[in-house]
Amino acid sequence: MCVRILYLYLGGDKMRIVRYRVNTAMDTKYTIALISDLHGMFHAEILQSLKSENPDIIAIVGDFVDSSLQDNSEAISFLKECANICFTALSLGNHDYLICENDFHIMKNQGVHVLNDTWERFNSEIVLGGLTSSFYHKCEHYDPKVPMKLYPNTNWLNLFEKQNGYRILLDHHPENYDQYTRMREIDLILSGHNHGGQIRLLGKGVYARNQGLFPKYDGGIFDNRLIVSRGLSNTLPIPRFWNPIELVYIDLLPRQKTLL
Repeated sequence: MCVRILYLYLGGDKMRIVRYRVNTAMDTKYTIALISDLHGMFHAEILQSLKSENPDIIAIVGDFVDSSLQDNSEAISFLKECANICFTALSLGNHDYLICENDFHIMKNQGVHVLNDTWERFNSEIVLGGLTSSFYHKCEHYDPKVPMKLYPNTNWLNLFEKQNGYRILLDHHPENYDQYTRMREIDLILSGHNHGGQIRLLGKGVYARNQGLFPKYDGGIFDNRLIVSRGLSNTLPIPRFWNPIELVYIDLLPRQKTLL
């Protein structure tokens, strides 16, 4: 009880809105809502904000459901609400192996664009791709007798980075950036996974799975092209301290027109 009171006092349960602005060479301004790491926690406050903001794109970058949940009906209902607001794209994180084929079928019928190592065009200016978590692939084809290396399927990125327009990649794992995506012709990469380091000290996250202590990509914007959300759930055994859940909005600003 005392831990819960301290947790609430330190803001772990309060959602904050974070906004980034990115300059582009496009002719039109666009707004993207970045959602990560819901883990089955679908706050009404999220939908209220999305409806108020009315973004052009909702990008959900993995761990939409949680391995502790057996029923994805609430998740599917939330996705339907998102798709009714605007173009909604979903990439797959390490917990999303629990989404069955029937769930995917329902999502697609509701207008959700599931980007499982593929891309889709939003319009003539923007194309979105989704890099699926390597852990998702492991669980999808799991055989305890066969050792598996965990690495993402990046072959399709060779074609994705050649697509015309502003290329946005939804990749649950920010640790992929240095090894797999930094060198590619991708304009913007949206990630999550690290929950902001769970506990933040002096403005830095303390620990992130796959990155260890004081992770490099704990949350924020890096190189003006990698944006990492701190996530929207509090499901881990270790509570969040000095690290509120966050809903991220990204304004893609059009190129400056020269005055004659």
